[in-house]
Amino acid sequence: MPNRAAVTQQAACCLGGAALVLSLAGPHASAATASGPHAGDVRVPCSTPSLISAIQTANGGNDSRLILASHCTYHLTTAYAGQDGLPAITKRITVLGNGATIQRDPSASGSFRILDVASGGNLEVHKLTVKGGAITGQPEFGAGIRVQLGGRLKLENSRVSQNSSERNGGGVAVFGTATINNSELVNNTATFGAGLVQFGSTAQTTITKSSVRFNVASFDGGGLEFGEGTATVRDSHVDDNTATLGDGGGGIYSGADLKVIGSTVDRNTAGVTSNQPGGGGIFNYGPLFLGEASVSNNTVTGGAAKGGGVYNQGGNVTLSNARITGNSAAVAPGGVWTDTQWDIRRSQISNNTPTNCQGSPVIPTGCVN
Repeated sequence: MPNRAAVTQQAACCLGGAALVLSLAGPHASAATASGPHAGDVRVPCSTPSLISAIQTANGGNDSRLILASHCTYHLTTAYAGQDGLPAITKRITVLGNGATIQRDPSASGSFRILDVASGGNLEVHKLTVKGGAITGQPEFGAGIRVQLGGRLKLENSRVSQNSSERNGGGVAVFGTATINNSELVNNTATFGAGLVQFGSTAQTTITKSSVRFNVASFDGGGLEFGEGTATVRDSHVDDNTATLGDGGGGIYSGADLKVIGSTVDRNTAGVTSNQPGGGGIFNYGPLFLGEASVSNNTVTGGAAKGGGVYNQGGNVTLSNARITGNSAAVAPGGVWTDTQWDIRRSQISNNTPTNCQGSPVIPTGCVN
């Protein structure tokens, strides 16, 4: 297992294939919108004080639904409390965004995220953009959205973009439970897990029909980083992400029980130092299932970088109708580096450079160079 002690210590504070085209305010109403009037409906005018007041009131009730002004941009100019731009969510609250944006104002000073779901909080978000959160210092997690232990997030038809964390989870940080559907995590930055980071043995993330693209981590986990817990990426695209200089994992860095099903992990890039491993597409050190998935055209560069497609360190890996193709590394193998045998079913490891598997300490059964 990689040495993640420093990151784990930081995490302790918070514990206790076609391109996806989204229409954040399109004609298809979400289930919550289509259900008609709701007893807890609150219409929120296009002003940040009104939004803050609405959340405060909703936290004092139960099962409130906040209906934001259509296509409004709610500008946050200062932190509400600590490093939260808005009151933390402590009850069950649904936000119907109607194409609105909640963003850190470009003129804002100080360090703060956009949304925080506290223990016991249950936040459901529809058709909303969460943009521009910025947090600094250690330990801090989730510049766009943080989901604390015991908190729950459901993100539907939404976008989390251009958020930046000095440490972990530029877009989203998950210690509780997160469900992300038909959404985008794009153009976020962090040191670890630029699009989304997950910590904690009970943490769970499910990403479905979503796009994780153009995120940049300065160390590892360009798109997604799952340190612990369970995670599923289904019918989604984890493409065009970058981990610039670290352990690797340009697309995904995972020690969780991870399933990637019907998804692409393509065109990601990782740069590593001379003493670090690799994994342009995926760096894995836990249980990994790739089913009907593509890990293709990823690149790992620098030093003795290996495993342009997948670098597996001690994990139990299963491929089922999966493809690891067209990946490249600085030195062999270009496709797969692994120190454990894999269970490969009707899958393809081919056309990787400089080799598919030759140079790996263990050659997966059926991998031909």
